[in-house]
Amino acid sequence: MEQSYRFMRIVNRIGGGIRVVRSFLGRELSQSPTGDPVTVLDIGAADCDLPLAIARWAARRGHRIEFTCLDHDPKAVELAERAVARQVGWGLPHQGFGGASPAPPAVKVVQADIFTYRPAEPFDYAVGSMTFHHFTDDQIDTLITHLRGFVRRAVLINDLHRCLLNYLVCWVLALPLNSEIRHDALLSIRRGFKPHELAGQLAKHDPDATARRMWFCRVAGVVRFDRRGQV
Repeated sequence: MEQSYRFMRIVNRIGGGIRVVRSFLGRELSQSPTGDPVTVLDIGAADCDLPLAIARWAARRGHRIEFTCLDHDPKAVELAERAVARQVGWGLPHQGFGGASPAPPAVKVVQADIFTYRPAEPFDYAVGSMTFHHFTDDQIDTLITHLRGFVRRAVLINDLHRCLLNYLVCWVLALPLNSEIRHDALLSIRRGFKPHELAGQLAKHDPDATARRMWFCRVAGVVRFDRRGQV
């Protein structure tokens, strides 16, 4: 599993995954001049690599993003807690799955099933990075309806673009990996999205939903529960 997550970190960095979330939240923060903390639920956060990177980026710019990193897999939660604990240099309080520990700005790790998860307080945003392609169309509909109950502003779907070029690039990058991880990586590309497909799916929940291709192997879809601009 750790090798699989290391590969996902590489894909997030060179494939634009971090850039998609950073760009989205950057635009949202520019519309929140009050400086209030922004709360984000990261769905299927795995080892929490992406939220930690975004939290560091935001802190350097004087913003506070409070992430809740959710995953149903206990091994992923354990790896996420370890990754968060390595950031002790921030010296700020953190409430993790196993209790209090030093961590980056307000990063919390939670083990839960997103389809039944009910937070005590609502979030401003929810983000799913390389998560939604694991779900059927019906599950995506169910999940977005569920998220509407506790996400105030918008849901960002940051996922893989399904195309031959991305499949070939993934095949090359995955060559050093074992056959199981290589199979899963290529399967993820085959399960990815075309922008028009994702836009059609999301339009059932928001007639102004957007979905477009991003650099270089990503599709970004946004469903808004408020009416603050578009991405």
